[in-house]
Amino acid sequence: MPSTLRRSKVPLYRQVQEVLERRLDGGSLRPGDKLPPETELAAELGVNRLTVRQAIGELTRAGRVVARQGAGTFVAQPPQHFPIELTPSYINDPDGMSHAFAAVGRHVTEFLVSSEVVLGGTAPEAEENLPGCRLRRIDTVLAVDGDPWFVNTYWLDDKRFRGITRLLGEGTPIYSVWNDAYGVRLRAAWRSFGAGAATPRVAELLDIPTGAAVVLRDGLNLDEDGKATVYINRSCRSDRVRFVANYVAET
Repeated sequence: MPSTLRRSKVPLYRQVQEVLERRLDGGSLRPGDKLPPETELAAELGVNRLTVRQAIGELTRAGRVVARQGAGTFVAQPPQHFPIELTPSYINDPDGMSHAFAAVGRHVTEFLVSSEVVLGGTAPEAEENLPGCRLRRIDTVLAVDGDPWFVNTYWLDDKRFRGITRLLGEGTPIYSVWNDAYGVRLRAAWRSFGAGAATPRVAELLDIPTGAAVVLRDGLNLDEDGKATVYINRSCRSDRVRFVANYVAET
């Protein structure tokens, strides 16, 4: 069948993607609906099956559709963002999120992925923010009602927090360990935000496609004496959370 797509400089797979996006936005394909088979779409649009597959791959990375092993590709539920407010107060749980989630009946847990002492020169940003420390790197996943939303990497002084790995029981937030086991209360010194694509490792931990959009957040936490204590990188599912900074006018 001749192609129904226009001749243009836009690649064919992008044009197929635009056709499918119009159907998603227009309601002819609704959340939970199964997409037609690639061969059917290819025949309808007069393009190669691989072109359709590439277009669906882009939609998958964008979170518009989701592939289910052995079942096909389905229209994803629309993004449901949870606002996370940033405050200058002390942090008693993962950035103060647990209370916010609990207020709407949701539960946050944190699971240890890995923990290791890092060699000098291998983590320049962490070493710059935590000078003079023998650094331990701790990787975790934060889940909301069992669904992974955040991948975290913490760097901290291994001597100050000796034995911390043994205290990170399944589901125990690391902020609770710092507070309860070491008597260390933390507050944010600064936070930075950016947009990025999920690496294969992050994608696996968050159960999203490689290359899917994520919010990247870095930050440094201080203890009550103002000493730099924890440097953190966080990859957040962009289809689940947004960060909100509220500014209070001076009186």
